[in-house]
Amino acid sequence: MAGLRGIGARTPAEVRAAIAGGERILAWTPMRGAPPGAYLAATDAALYVVGGPVHGVVRLPWDLVTKATWTDEAVLVVEGRPGRDESEEVWHLAPEDLQRLPTVVYERVTSNVVVSERVALEGELGVRIVARRSGDDMRWTVTFDPGLDPQDPDLRRRAEEALADLRSTLGL
Repeated sequence: MAGLRGIGARTPAEVRAAIAGGERILAWTPMRGAPPGAYLAATDAALYVVGGPVHGVVRLPWDLVTKATWTDEAVLVVEGRPGRDESEEVWHLAPEDLQRLPTVVYERVTSNVVVSERVALEGELGVRIVARRSGDDMRWTVTFDPGLDPQDPDLRRRAEEALADLRSTLGL
């Protein structure tokens, strides 16, 4: 049974032990098809994969989650890797509870976005510039559309100019 802190079943010891100090558990659920003791947990700061396919604990901070969607069977989470072009890890997670946990994941990912702006660079193709809260700071990402080469010096220069213009306009 999935849970929400303070309502229903008590948060399992495995989940409580995995969560970083000071984080508040918002929702948790066992992982479907995984061995006993495998859970997904959402806190105010991150999504946790406890046990299951990782055989340990993986912490995905919300400011690194670039996309989260779900179907009737699974949650798909895309984790961006700062500092490395086009480096993302895709997590296909199967929570037992497909109501509360995906809702919390969606809310945390979207509430973390401060700015999301699309800038055309070459015809219809361009970049998405996003600023996400990261503690007391902001983390900016620039994602090139498929079909554009992020290594192209001219495109990279124009994307960096667009980022600088956006930051200046917003005073960020």
